Amino acid sequence: MLRVESITYKLNKRPLLKDISFSIRPGEMVALLGSNGAGKSTLMRLLSGERKPESGRIMLYGDDLRDYKRKILATKRAYLQQHNPVTMAFSVKEVVMMGRYGFKGLPSAKNDETAVLETMELCGLLDFADRSMLSLSGGEQQRVHLARVLTQLWDNPDAVLLLDEPTNNMDLQFQHQTLSIAAAMAKKGYMIIVVLHDVNLAAQYASRLIILKDGRKWWDGTPAQVLTPQHIYTAFGIHAQAYTDQSSLKTVIVPKEIKLDAAKFNSNLQAAGQPIYNLANTSIDELATI
Repeated sequence: MLRVESITYKLNKRPLLKDISFSIRPGEMVALLGSNGAGKSTLMRLLSGERKPESGRIMLYGDDLRDYKRKILATKRAYLQQHNPVTMAFSVKEVVMMGRYGFKGLPSAKNDETAVLETMELCGLLDFADRSMLSLSGGEQQRVHLARVLTQLWDNPDAVLLLDEPTNNMDLQFQHQTLSIAAAMAKKGYMIIVVLHDVNLAAQYASRLIILKDGRKWWDGTPAQVLTPQHIYTAFGIHAQAYTDQSSLKTVIVPKEIKLDAAKFNSNLQAAGQPIYNLANTSIDELATI
């Protein structure tokens, strides 16, 4: 079990997280939601060990993360960041193999090749194995990094997988493919924490949602409990409808359309109410008189 106990984090004396507590059990997939600046990525950096909390503790199976040896922790926790720039021409397979570096000298190192090939196949990368990372699109690179962190935990179903906006730059197919992989791993015992901006993807794949606002945890529960119109408006400032899809029994959110008149925010455009010309059916001579 992963336990977060009253953690607080400040940057330049400004509090970014305030008294956050929650726990996640093996087999759970938890999605972190919230507007920009709510504290989601900061929380993930604390869970990954990239940053240290001002106060509070993060416990994994009863031991403080700070007490783990790095090599052991690398086999129990993996972190996919939002941005994973590659500036050298590593091949796809070389980058995926980087997820196994922590296993050198351990008995599980014998599984390196199997883990790499299976994760590459899962992420649709076998045909890219020898291609340079620099030749790939942003979405393709993100799939390579997903395979890398999956490879890191491939032997350990008791591990924690941290995914910070893993669907960045991905097309619709691989957005769903990525989250279905995470959900399938959760069903086999992995603990999954994923940051998402798409509330419908979160409701479809995560078993539990946590909404952050202003660095605090506001709501924690099932998608049906958390994604109410009132909560959505409070967290995101947008009106929306929420209903249960009868075929899947999943919560679905339909935001209310925001309609704007461009003339009200661009003084160079015609004011609302003035005539709008249909230029497609206007002759050159007529255009000259407009």
